[in-house]
Amino acid sequence: MSKKCAKCTKSVYPTEELKCLDKIWHKACFKCETCGMTLNMKNYKGYEKLPYCSAHYPQTKHTQVADTPETRRIAENTKIQSNVQYHADFEKLKGQKTSVAEDPELARIKHNTAIQSNINYWGVREQRTAMEERRPEAPDDVQGSGRRQPGSIENYDPMSQQYGSGIGVPTGFHHPEPVRQAPYQPQPPQSYSEPQPPKQANKGMVCRALYDYSAADTDEVSFMDGDLIIQCHPIDAGWMEGTVERTGKRGMLPSNYVERI
Repeated sequence: MSKKCAKCTKSVYPTEELKCLDKIWHKACFKCETCGMTLNMKNYKGYEKLPYCSAHYPQTKHTQVADTPETRRIAENTKIQSNVQYHADFEKLKGQKTSVAEDPELARIKHNTAIQSNINYWGVREQRTAMEERRPEAPDDVQGSGRRQPGSIENYDPMSQQYGSGIGVPTGFHHPEPVRQAPYQPQPPQSYSEPQPPKQANKGMVCRALYDYSAADTDEVSFMDGDLIIQCHPIDAGWMEGTVERTGKRGMLPSNYVERI
């Protein structure tokens, strides 16, 4: 089936064939739709699958949309839902205190928190206020009198090491005698001796377990790291018989799992 030219609808032979814009053209028929200038693959511009030159190429322009209440509502909703408005509000309120609306639910939560606090629950604040109200006031003759209090450092006599200068001390007041401490006598150093390990009486040869071991047969015994094995009797080069002091069980055990102590 012969190919048809998109311009003149005549047959196109392979020597004069030009494929462009999803169509087949004669090289001579590939012209601008407006001025008829012959084009090639380097200087054409396609618009709606038709060839145009650079001067007559259709320019796309903005379509004017009527400003109606519906379009304004859609634009406002889009602005609110977009991240632009959210980011603008965030930057505006950055570093400021966030105000929380006062509602009955928030008031109820704050009231419950105050009740659950330890101070209000035990009444510590009210108890302290009541104690301050019952505190007796200091007598007037003591406040602002300017006299020395008995036993103060101002009445201390360094020569006799006693309180008794008599200045400002009321009659009949007796100062207690200073308590004299016995002179310090150094104690001779006590000799230190290393603690002796407990004697293993009537336990025969005692060994300590170096590893954990689980019995693999009925005549063997299991033990854990650090257990003491008493009444040990070597049987051959690799096995011995002994009693685990922790469990009281006796049986065969590998000699390379323990050390003699």
